[in-house]
Amino acid sequence: MDFKAYWRSHVKPAKPPQRVSLFDQEVDWGFHIYALGVYLMDLGLADEVEFWDYTEERSTHYLANGIMRVTFHNEDDVKAYLDNYGYPDLFMNHGREGLPMVQYLKGRCFTVHVPALKSGLKRLDNYGADCYLVDSEEFLDDRSMMYVPVVNTKKIFPNGSAKQRDFIYVAANYHGKRHDIIINSVRGTPLTGHFHPVTPTELDLSGTNITTSQWNEADLVDLMRTSRFAAYPADDASSPAATFECVAAGLPIILNQNLRGGKQLVVPGITGEIASETNYYEAMCHVLSNLHNYRPREYFEEHWDTVETLNRYLWFFEKMGWKKCS
Repeated sequence: MDFKAYWRSHVKPAKPPQRVSLFDQEVDWGFHIYALGVYLMDLGLADEVEFWDYTEERSTHYLANGIMRVTFHNEDDVKAYLDNYGYPDLFMNHGREGLPMVQYLKGRCFTVHVPALKSGLKRLDNYGADCYLVDSEEFLDDRSMMYVPVVNTKKIFPNGSAKQRDFIYVAANYHGKRHDIIINSVRGTPLTGHFHPVTPTELDLSGTNITTSQWNEADLVDLMRTSRFAAYPADDASSPAATFECVAAGLPIILNQNLRGGKQLVVPGITGEIASETNYYEAMCHVLSNLHNYRPREYFEEHWDTVETLNRYLWFFEKMGWKKCS
Protein backbone atom coordinates (compact mmCIF):
# COMPACT_ATOMS: atom_id res chain seq x y z
CA MET A 1 0.00 0.00 0.00
CA ASP A 2 1.10 3.56 -0.69
CA PHE A 3 0.91 4.90 2.86
CA LYS A 4 2.35 8.29 1.97
CA ALA A 5 -0.25 8.88 -0.76
CA TYR A 6 -3.05 8.02 1.65
CA TRP A 7 -1.97 10.49 4.33
CA ARG A 8 -1.19 13.23 1.80
CA SER A 9 -4.82 13.14 0.71
CA HIS A 10 -6.19 12.72 4.23
CA VAL A 11 -8.14 15.47 5.98
CA LYS A 12 -8.33 15.41 9.76
CA PRO A 13 -11.82 15.62 11.26
CA ALA A 14 -12.94 18.95 12.68
CA LYS A 15 -12.21 19.37 16.35
CA PRO A 16 -15.45 19.30 18.43
CA PRO A 17 -16.42 22.65 19.98
CA GLN A 18 -16.59 21.09 23.45
CA ARG A 19 -15.01 18.19 25.31
CA VAL A 20 -15.24 16.61 28.74
CA SER A 21 -12.49 17.32 31.26
CA LEU A 22 -10.40 14.84 33.26
CA PHE A 23 -12.92 13.68 35.86
CA ASP A 24 -15.95 14.03 33.60
CA GLN A 25 -14.75 11.13 31.45
CA GLU A 26 -16.65 7.87 31.52
CA VAL A 27 -15.32 5.02 33.61
CA ASP A 28 -13.72 2.60 31.14
CA TRP A 29 -10.48 0.77 30.47
CA GLY A 30 -8.84 3.78 28.82
CA PHE A 31 -8.97 6.34 31.62
CA HIS A 32 -5.44 5.74 32.89
CA ILE A 33 -4.08 5.93 29.34
CA TYR A 34 -6.04 9.02 28.27
CA ALA A 35 -5.68 10.86 31.60
CA LEU A 36 -2.32 12.56 31.07
CA GLY A 37 -3.28 13.94 27.66
CA VAL A 38 -6.63 15.21 28.91
CA TYR A 39 -4.96 16.76 31.94
CA LEU A 40 -2.45 18.59 29.69
CA MET A 41 -5.37 19.99 27.68
CA ASP A 42 -7.15 20.98 30.91
CA LEU A 43 -4.01 22.90 31.96
CA GLY A 44 -3.71 24.56 28.56
CA LEU A 45 -0.35 22.85 27.97
CA ALA A 46 -1.51 20.83 24.96
CA ASP A 47 -3.58 21.88 21.95
CA GLU A 48 -3.80 18.44 20.33
CA VAL A 49 -3.60 14.99 21.87
CA GLU A 50 -3.82 11.77 19.90
CA PHE A 51 -4.23 8.12 20.88
CA TRP A 52 -2.64 5.73 18.37
CA ASP A 53 -3.39 2.05 17.90
CA TYR A 54 -3.01 -0.67 15.26
CA THR A 55 -6.12 -2.19 13.64
CA GLU A 56 -7.13 -3.60 10.26
CA GLU A 57 -9.15 -0.47 9.50
CA ARG A 58 -7.71 3.03 9.51
CA SER A 59 -9.71 5.70 11.29
CA THR A 60 -9.41 9.21 12.70
CA HIS A 61 -12.11 10.46 15.04
CA TYR A 62 -12.42 12.49 18.23
CA LEU A 63 -13.38 10.99 21.56
CA ALA A 64 -15.59 12.86 24.00
CA ASN A 65 -12.53 13.90 26.01
CA GLY A 66 -11.04 15.78 23.04
CA ILE A 67 -8.42 13.16 22.16
CA MET A 68 -8.27 12.16 18.51
CA ARG A 69 -8.08 8.39 18.09
CA VAL A 70 -5.97 7.38 15.10
CA THR A 71 -5.58 3.78 13.95
CA PHE A 72 -2.82 2.53 11.67
CA HIS A 73 -1.92 -0.69 9.85
CA ASN A 74 1.73 -0.84 10.93
CA GLU A 75 4.87 1.20 11.72
CA ASP A 76 5.39 2.25 8.09
CA ASP A 77 1.88 3.66 8.12
CA VAL A 78 2.70 5.70 11.25
CA LYS A 79 5.91 7.02 9.68
CA ALA A 80 3.98 8.18 6.62
CA TYR A 81 1.51 9.93 8.93
CA LEU A 82 4.38 11.68 10.71
CA ASP A 83 5.93 12.73 7.38
CA ASN A 84 2.66 14.45 6.56
CA TYR A 85 1.66 15.94 9.93
CA GLY A 86 4.95 16.28 11.80
CA TYR A 87 6.27 14.89 15.07
CA PRO A 88 4.60 15.25 18.48
CA ASP A 89 6.29 17.06 21.35
CA LEU A 90 5.70 14.13 23.71
CA PHE A 91 5.28 10.48 22.75
CA MET A 92 4.17 8.06 25.47
CA ASN A 93 3.94 4.37 24.65
CA HIS A 94 2.17 1.63 26.60
CA GLY A 95 3.28 -1.97 26.15
CA ARG A 96 5.39 -3.89 23.67
CA GLU A 97 3.56 -3.16 20.41
CA GLY A 98 4.72 0.45 20.11
CA LEU A 99 8.34 -0.10 21.10
CA PRO A 100 9.65 0.22 17.49
CA MET A 101 8.05 3.69 17.31
CA VAL A 102 9.65 4.66 20.62
CA GLN A 103 13.02 3.83 19.14
CA TYR A 104 12.21 5.56 15.82
CA LEU A 105 11.13 8.77 17.55
CA LYS A 106 14.10 8.95 19.92
CA GLY A 107 15.81 12.26 19.16
CA ARG A 108 12.82 13.50 17.16
CA CYS A 109 10.65 14.18 20.23
CA PHE A 110 10.59 13.37 23.95
CA THR A 111 9.76 9.68 24.41
CA VAL A 112 8.35 7.83 27.42
CA HIS A 113 8.00 4.04 27.49
CA VAL A 114 5.65 2.17 29.84
CA PRO A 115 6.84 -1.41 29.32
CA ALA A 116 4.09 -3.29 31.23
CA LEU A 117 6.49 -6.14 31.88
CA LYS A 118 4.37 -9.18 31.18
CA SER A 119 5.86 -12.58 30.50
CA GLY A 120 8.13 -12.46 27.46
CA LEU A 121 9.43 -8.92 27.91
CA LYS A 122 13.07 -8.61 28.86
CA ARG A 123 15.19 -6.09 30.72
CA LEU A 124 16.51 -4.80 27.37
CA ASP A 125 13.03 -3.46 26.59
CA ASN A 126 13.70 -0.76 29.18
CA TYR A 127 16.23 0.91 26.87
CA GLY A 128 15.69 3.23 23.91
CA ALA A 129 13.40 5.93 25.35
CA ASP A 130 14.21 9.18 27.17
CA CYS A 131 12.62 7.83 30.35
CA TYR A 132 10.40 5.03 31.65
CA LEU A 133 7.43 4.33 33.88
CA VAL A 134 7.92 0.82 35.22
CA ASP A 135 5.63 -1.43 37.23
CA SER A 136 8.21 -3.43 39.17
CA GLU A 137 10.77 -2.05 41.63
CA GLU A 138 13.48 -4.32 40.21
CA PHE A 139 13.58 -2.13 37.09
CA LEU A 140 13.85 1.23 38.84
CA ASP A 141 16.93 3.23 37.88
CA ASP A 142 17.87 6.89 37.45
CA ARG A 143 15.76 7.22 34.28
CA SER A 144 12.57 5.60 35.56
CA MET A 145 9.83 5.95 38.14
CA MET A 146 7.02 3.69 39.26
CA TYR A 147 3.91 3.60 37.11
CA VAL A 148 0.53 3.99 38.80
CA PRO A 149 -2.59 3.56 36.64
CA VAL A 150 -4.54 6.66 37.69
CA VAL A 151 -8.21 6.24 38.58
CA ASN A 152 -11.25 8.46 38.06
CA THR A 153 -11.73 8.86 41.80
CA LYS A 154 -14.63 11.27 41.28
CA LYS A 155 -16.67 8.39 39.84
CA ILE A 156 -15.07 5.37 41.54
CA PHE A 157 -15.45 5.55 45.31
CA PRO A 158 -17.21 3.61 48.10
CA ASN A 159 -20.73 4.80 48.83
CA GLY A 160 -21.95 2.47 51.57
CA SER A 161 -23.91 0.19 49.23
CA ALA A 162 -25.24 -3.04 50.72
CA LYS A 163 -22.94 -5.97 49.98
CA GLN A 164 -24.36 -8.62 47.67
CA ARG A 165 -21.34 -10.94 47.42
CA ASP A 166 -18.00 -11.69 49.01
CA PHE A 167 -15.63 -10.95 46.11
CA ILE A 168 -15.35 -9.65 42.57
CA TYR A 169 -12.74 -10.44 39.94
CA VAL A 170 -12.51 -7.90 37.11
CA ALA A 171 -10.76 -9.54 34.16
CA ALA A 172 -11.72 -11.09 30.84
CA ASN A 173 -11.07 -14.83 30.63
CA TYR A 174 -7.86 -15.38 28.67
CA HIS A 175 -4.34 -16.71 29.17
CA GLY A 176 -2.67 -15.56 32.34
CA LYS A 177 -5.76 -14.25 34.12
CA ARG A 178 -6.03 -17.53 36.07
CA HIS A 179 -9.73 -17.64 36.85
CA ASP A 180 -9.05 -21.31 37.62
CA ILE A 181 -7.27 -20.39 40.85
CA ILE A 182 -10.41 -18.80 42.25
CA ILE A 183 -12.74 -21.49 40.92
CA ASN A 184 -10.65 -24.29 42.40
CA SER A 185 -10.30 -22.37 45.67
CA VAL A 186 -14.00 -21.70 46.29
CA ARG A 187 -15.65 -24.76 44.74
CA GLY A 188 -17.67 -26.50 47.44
CA THR A 189 -17.41 -23.53 49.83
CA PRO A 190 -20.03 -20.92 50.79
CA LEU A 191 -18.00 -17.98 49.37
CA THR A 192 -19.92 -15.91 46.82
CA GLY A 193 -18.34 -14.02 43.95
CA HIS A 194 -18.68 -12.45 40.53
CA PHE A 195 -16.57 -12.52 37.33
CA HIS A 196 -16.74 -9.54 34.97
CA PRO A 197 -16.58 -9.48 31.96
CA VAL A 198 -17.17 -13.21 31.46
CA THR A 199 -19.92 -15.13 29.65
CA PRO A 200 -21.73 -17.82 31.68
CA THR A 201 -20.53 -20.66 29.42
CA GLU A 202 -16.83 -19.78 29.32
CA LEU A 203 -15.90 -21.52 32.56
CA ASP A 204 -17.02 -24.52 34.57
CA LEU A 205 -18.56 -22.84 37.61
CA SER A 206 -20.36 -25.93 38.92
CA GLY A 207 -20.18 -26.27 42.67
CA THR A 208 -19.45 -22.57 43.13
CA ASN A 209 -21.48 -19.51 44.06
CA ILE A 210 -19.93 -17.39 41.29
CA THR A 211 -22.06 -15.34 38.93
CA THR A 212 -20.92 -13.60 35.74
CA SER A 213 -21.72 -10.60 33.57
CA GLN A 214 -20.50 -9.41 30.18
CA TRP A 215 -19.50 -5.94 28.99
CA ASN A 216 -22.44 -3.51 29.18
CA GLU A 217 -24.50 -6.12 31.02
CA ALA A 218 -23.79 -4.69 34.47
CA ASP A 219 -22.39 -1.47 35.88
CA LEU A 220 -18.80 -2.15 36.94
CA VAL A 221 -18.67 0.54 39.62
CA ASP A 222 -21.85 -0.86 41.16
CA LEU A 223 -20.40 -4.38 41.07
CA MET A 224 -17.33 -3.19 42.97
CA ARG A 225 -19.34 -1.23 45.52
CA THR A 226 -21.57 -4.21 46.28
CA SER A 227 -18.63 -6.62 46.86
CA ARG A 228 -16.69 -7.09 50.10
CA PHE A 229 -13.23 -7.55 48.60
CA ALA A 230 -11.51 -7.95 45.23
CA ALA A 231 -9.51 -10.88 43.91
CA TYR A 232 -6.83 -10.75 41.23
CA PRO A 233 -5.19 -14.19 40.82
CA ALA A 234 -3.53 -13.38 37.47
CA ASP A 235 0.14 -14.18 37.03
CA ASP A 236 0.81 -13.15 33.40
CA ALA A 237 -0.37 -9.56 33.86
CA SER A 238 1.23 -6.24 34.71
CA SER A 239 0.01 -3.12 36.56
CA PRO A 240 -3.64 -3.76 35.69
CA ALA A 241 -5.76 -0.64 36.05
CA ALA A 242 -8.67 -2.75 37.35
CA THR A 243 -6.77 -3.58 40.54
CA PHE A 244 -6.23 0.09 41.36
CA GLU A 245 -9.90 0.80 40.58
CA CYS A 246 -11.00 -1.86 43.06
CA VAL A 247 -8.84 -0.40 45.82
CA ALA A 248 -10.11 3.10 44.99
CA ALA A 249 -13.64 1.72 45.35
CA GLY A 250 -12.78 0.71 48.92
CA LEU A 251 -12.09 -2.99 48.39
CA PRO A 252 -9.09 -4.75 49.89
CA ILE A 253 -7.54 -6.91 47.17
CA ILE A 254 -5.72 -10.24 47.01
CA LEU A 255 -2.98 -10.41 44.38
CA ASN A 256 -1.15 -13.45 43.08
CA GLN A 257 2.44 -13.48 44.33
CA ASN A 258 3.51 -14.30 40.75
CA LEU A 259 1.94 -11.17 39.25
CA ARG A 260 4.44 -9.70 36.79
CA GLY A 261 4.04 -6.10 37.90
CA GLY A 262 1.87 -3.89 40.06
CA LYS A 263 2.38 -5.57 43.42
CA GLN A 264 3.21 -2.15 44.90
CA LEU A 265 -0.58 -1.77 45.18
CA VAL A 266 -0.71 -4.15 48.12
CA VAL A 267 0.26 -2.98 51.58
CA PRO A 268 -0.50 -6.03 53.76
CA GLY A 269 -3.16 -5.39 56.34
CA ILE A 270 -4.08 -2.03 54.77
CA THR A 271 -4.93 -2.38 51.05
CA GLY A 272 -4.94 -6.16 50.76
CA GLU A 273 -2.75 -9.25 50.74
CA ILE A 274 -0.39 -11.23 48.50
CA ALA A 275 -1.21 -14.93 48.16
CA SER A 276 0.11 -18.01 46.38
CA GLU A 277 -1.96 -20.34 44.26
CA THR A 278 -1.97 -22.94 47.03
CA ASN A 279 -3.12 -20.64 49.84
CA TYR A 280 -5.46 -18.37 47.90
CA TYR A 281 -8.57 -19.65 49.67
CA GLU A 282 -6.99 -19.12 53.09
CA ALA A 283 -6.12 -15.55 52.08
CA MET A 284 -9.70 -14.94 50.97
CA CYS A 285 -11.03 -16.18 54.30
CA HIS A 286 -8.49 -14.05 56.17
CA VAL A 287 -9.47 -10.88 54.34
CA LEU A 288 -13.16 -11.63 54.76
CA SER A 289 -12.71 -12.10 58.51
CA ASN A 290 -10.73 -8.89 58.91
CA LEU A 291 -12.53 -6.48 56.59
CA HIS A 292 -12.90 -3.89 59.34
CA ASN A 293 -9.10 -3.57 59.66
CA TYR A 294 -8.36 -2.61 56.06
CA ARG A 295 -8.46 0.99 54.79
CA PRO A 296 -7.86 0.77 51.02
CA ARG A 297 -9.61 3.98 49.96
CA GLU A 298 -7.89 6.10 52.59
CA TYR A 299 -4.48 4.75 51.64
CA PHE A 300 -5.24 5.25 47.95
CA GLU A 301 -6.14 8.91 48.48
CA GLU A 302 -3.00 9.50 50.56
CA HIS A 303 -0.56 7.92 48.10
CA TRP A 304 -2.10 7.76 44.60
CA ASP A 305 -4.22 10.87 44.24
CA THR A 306 -5.01 11.26 40.53
CA VAL A 307 -3.88 14.85 40.02
CA GLU A 308 -0.83 14.50 42.27
CA THR A 309 0.24 11.40 40.36
CA LEU A 310 -0.13 13.14 36.99
CA ASN A 311 1.85 16.11 38.30
CA ARG A 312 4.60 13.76 39.45
CA TYR A 313 4.81 12.34 35.93
CA LEU A 314 5.11 15.81 34.42
CA TRP A 315 7.77 16.81 36.96
CA PHE A 316 9.71 13.65 36.15
CA PHE A 317 9.47 14.19 32.38
CA GLU A 318 10.81 17.74 32.78
CA LYS A 319 13.63 16.45 34.97
CA MET A 320 14.51 14.00 32.21
CA GLY A 321 14.58 16.71 29.54
CA TRP A 322 11.03 17.29 28.28
CA LYS A 323 10.47 20.91 27.31
CA LYS A 324 6.98 21.78 28.48
CA CYS A 325 5.03 23.95 26.05
CA SER A 326 3.25 26.99 27.49
